[in-house]
Amino acid sequence: MAINEQWLSAQVALRSISIVKFAKMLWLLDARGVAYLPALDWLVVSDLHLEKGSYLRSYGNPLPSVDSVATLKRLQQIIRDYNPARVISLGDSFHDKHSMSRMTAEDRNLLCDIINSVPKWDWVEGNHDPDLPEGIPGNPCHEIVHSNVVFRHEPEIYEPEPCETEPHEKESHEKEPSTKDGVQAKPQAKHQIIGHYHPKIRKTISRRRFSGKCFVVTEDLFIMPAFGQFTGGLDVDEEVMLVLASKKSRACYMLYDGTIFKA
Repeated sequence: MAINEQWLSAQVALRSISIVKFAKMLWLLDARGVAYLPALDWLVVSDLHLEKGSYLRSYGNPLPSVDSVATLKRLQQIIRDYNPARVISLGDSFHDKHSMSRMTAEDRNLLCDIINSVPKWDWVEGNHDPDLPEGIPGNPCHEIVHSNVVFRHEPEIYEPEPCETEPHEKESHEKEPSTKDGVQAKPQAKHQIIGHYHPKIRKTISRRRFSGKCFVVTEDLFIMPAFGQFTGGLDVDEEVMLVLASKKSRACYMLYDGTIFKA
């Protein structure tokens, strides 16, 4: 952990960070599109979509080869700022299964250097990258459970009564699932941290219209913005988003020009 109270106060004053409470824990929402959990010294990022540009170019889109290196350099600077004990990448880190074959040697080395600079790095599987590319450091997993919080790519409906995990027990991907009557029991959690949807929001202020990526937070759902350079977004007022987070239940934190504010 590299942050201190003086640094945090300055960042909040600059509107570079918003502090929110979710699952009874304080979270720092960084205007650069990541979330930091001070109590655990964990940094969470989602939807890097590395090599999306080269994927689109293969279908005739005239895009420059800059998305992966731009995404990685932004992430590298954030990790230097926080120096976290653990990084969790919430799925769709790689745009497709052939991403690594198209990545330049320089970008691949940069990626590995970033991962190796952190004591622990978890790759949560996404719909674009169900399998971690060979030769990439880090721990692949389906989801991570801590107490009553689960980190996964897409939301899942859990049974009404979540199982309580003793504090000394390991996260779900680090232990064998329990069984009952020969049937594997699935870990359950009330609160979910997810990616996948690339939320964005439009806001009109003093007759000026602004648009940007955003965090979406409800009582039991925390949706991360997409971090990747070429990632688009789904408006928070689209039907699929409203089903997950209605206007009455949600708080949206918009990212715009290096600042973050509640929209």
